[in-house]
Amino acid sequence: MNLAVVIPMKPLALAKARLRPHLDPDAHQTLVTSMLLHVMSAVQASGVAHHCAVLSADPYLWHLAQARGCGSIPEPKPRGYNQAVQQAQDWAVAQGDDALLILPGDLQWLIPEDVQRLARRAQQQPRAVVIAPDASHTGTNALLLRPPHIIAPQFGPASFLKHQQAARTAGLTPIIVESPTLARDIDWPGELVRK
Repeated sequence: MNLAVVIPMKPLALAKARLRPHLDPDAHQTLVTSMLLHVMSAVQASGVAHHCAVLSADPYLWHLAQARGCGSIPEPKPRGYNQAVQQAQDWAVAQGDDALLILPGDLQWLIPEDVQRLARRAQQQPRAVVIAPDASHTGTNALLLRPPHIIAPQFGPASFLKHQQAARTAGLTPIIVESPTLARDIDWPGELVRK
């Protein structure tokens, strides 16, 4: 299996808007970039990615990704997350990859074993939708599609349920991967101090 891993990112000025009122601009930028660097490092350490790229409309993030040995996918302008994922799906196919893993850039506790586990579950069959929920089991913190266009992305409210429904509509049983490190992301100020 040739796996592409794509990390869609809003421009720094738009990223993590809920946290911005609680952080000065420098601290906000440092937080967002450090989380992205952590996710890229975990992906690279996993050793399972055929291609890795950051998809963004922010040139700073393109350069940051390239400096860390990850590719970049320029987004024409900031769009919705699902539109960005659709661009990632097209990119993965153009790269010759037969599977695509979408990871948010705020998975501060992601470990390489999480990425490996997602890949292992998809390798077991030629067509697969692998979903890792967030801690509340409402959102999707990882989505692995084999092949990349097997379903349309359903990110947004209740995406965990919607991705399962989309898999079933495609004739597949969704594969659910539970992981305490993959389930935790940062959206609200209180999550900054969680251990």
